[in-house]
Amino acid sequence: MPEVEMPAHEGHGDQGHAAFVAARRDLLVAEHGGGPVAEAAVDRALARLRRGWRRLEREDDVEARVREQVELELDRPRRRRIARRAAGVLVLVVLAGVAWSLRPQPPAVAEETNPLPVPWYDGTELHLAEVAVTLPDLGGFAADGDGVLVERDGEVQRVDADGDLSSYDGVLDPAPEGGARPPDLNPADRVLQSVVAPDGTTLHLVEINSSNPDAGTYVRLSETGKRVFLVCRDGGCVTRLVESGARLR
Repeated sequence: MPEVEMPAHEGHGDQGHAAFVAARRDLLVAEHGGGPVAEAAVDRALARLRRGWRRLEREDDVEARVREQVELELDRPRRRRIARRAAGVLVLVVLAGVAWSLRPQPPAVAEETNPLPVPWYDGTELHLAEVAVTLPDLGGFAADGDGVLVERDGEVQRVDADGDLSSYDGVLDPAPEGGARPPDLNPADRVLQSVVAPDGTTLHLVEINSSNPDAGTYVRLSETGKRVFLVCRDGGCVTRLVESGARLR
């Protein structure tokens, strides 16, 4: 079988590359500190430049181009480390963003003057002195200064006067009872909860049943009962608020 001859221009490029490798390879390795790392960098640089060697000889400074490529090969591990660190930082940023997006959203807060002198809950909103805070499925609660301690998601938290929610390292103490007695009630009615306000006023949460002759004031025909807040002092009690499902603690 006749030999396939390489085109003249390709043969010349290979010859030029081979001649440069034979003359300069060991010197380049020595100039870059010697050893296996320098050898590998020089060999990779020469291999990468081989394909366009003839054009390199014609259009560029071969010596400068080879040195530049060797420097790039020596720097490649460092650039890979930087790229890996950057990728790691990006992953952390993404994870932080995901964690931020999945964090519990703060409860909705609406400005609203409380008609009662103590905090109370209507089944959805916790009413403080100046705001109402949306807190579905709230457990027990008790006043704590101008804020409220609440049981929520299995832990005790504090709602401050502005409605901001924060963790609390402590236990929830029940609100004190006692104070002024409620008025005589119909046997079918009952006091559900009582709380003494800081000013000495006593709040009674009373369930008025439809069997009570006075229940028409509070209870619609479609209901069996209505919860009524009685604000009591020693001089007597007044009805301040009617709210189904309300609680004082």
